[in-house]
Amino acid sequence: MMGADAPSTVGAGAAETAESSHQNSTIDALDSPESIAAEVSTRIEVFLESKAAEFLAISPDAHDIGQALLDFTRGGKMIRPVLLWWGFQLAVGDDQSRDRLAGGVAEAAGSLELLHAAALIHDDVIDHSDTRRGKPSLHRRFEARHCERRYQGGAEPFGVAAAIVIGDICLALSEELFEKSQTVLGITSSARSLRATLRRDVMVGQYLDVLAEVVPLEDERIGERAWEVLSYKSAKYSVEQPLLLGAALGGADEDQLAEISRFGLPLGQAFQLRDDVLGVFGDPAATGKPAGDDIREGKRTVLIAESMKNLSPKQVQFMAERLGDPNLSDAEVGECVAMLTESGGLDAVESFIRTKYDEALSVVRQWATAGPHSDTARTKIGPTALDQLERFAEALSYRRS
Repeated sequence: MMGADAPSTVGAGAAETAESSHQNSTIDALDSPESIAAEVSTRIEVFLESKAAEFLAISPDAHDIGQALLDFTRGGKMIRPVLLWWGFQLAVGDDQSRDRLAGGVAEAAGSLELLHAAALIHDDVIDHSDTRRGKPSLHRRFEARHCERRYQGGAEPFGVAAAIVIGDICLALSEELFEKSQTVLGITSSARSLRATLRRDVMVGQYLDVLAEVVPLEDERIGERAWEVLSYKSAKYSVEQPLLLGAALGGADEDQLAEISRFGLPLGQAFQLRDDVLGVFGDPAATGKPAGDDIREGKRTVLIAESMKNLSPKQVQFMAERLGDPNLSDAEVGECVAMLTESGGLDAVESFIRTKYDEALSVVRQWATAGPHSDTARTKIGPTALDQLERFAEALSYRRS
């Protein structure tokens, strides 16, 4: 594991480390997801505690902001920080000088988790979600706080307003922590550009998702729209872009970034396709969301688009009348779920997941077969690193939560 106590400044950035001949070395093993998550979580906690103290210095009423952010950022899967960290390792190889850059990598990874937290806070408001990770969503927490403290006015508008503002603060803090990481890493123009692209894509993807929910099911672009949302709101931002950003921070060249993209994008698509399946068929005890939640929210996913292909006009009308109705009974949700299965939509999505998963694995297996002096791949990994990437890919593509 890269050490957590890296100095705040270093003489050379990560790009210089990678360019010092180690970019083509074979990577025997990657740091474990558990150790990465622990280190990044600690960095986030320390950073947010310092910010909470700043908020409190402004006003005692601002205590709720810092506490809400500390509570909300605990317990996540840390997928994006792990992938950023691994992208960095894939770029710098097994060079031990990477240890002195660990603090910067942890901060960059932490900034990505804060960006994700901001997106989730706003997403829950947009989707009117009551829960997140099995607990009340942030706007519901503040709604309840309004009632407990007997504030005046409407509780629900207060909860929504508080969540929007705190989500904005979280986004700003994400940028601040990323800027802080530059002290150690010496951010390249490539890394800056990728960070900006990541931020842009997830926000544009969110709008496309909102738009898709109001487009009629009969729309001729429903399938194309579903793949756009899947790719830009989640697949790229959740898997491909964290890997690319980490690699860019490690000094990867364009050829290596292209290699990593060929692994990251299909895996990200498999990850989000699985998420779409869990949004309808997932076990609430595992997902922390009510059964059939995506149906009540009106999500126009690839699962929905594929199902529409084989439904009769009457069945499409039946689905259109129910998709997006937050008051659907469990029995009505069950009818919709059965229709998605019987239409072949679920089978089609499972087939897509397998194809994308296999596509991603084929890339990392090429990295494992490239010899240390081979020019066929910029990224070279040993058996242990291959096993780690294969197991992680399987966990993302076939997870239950």
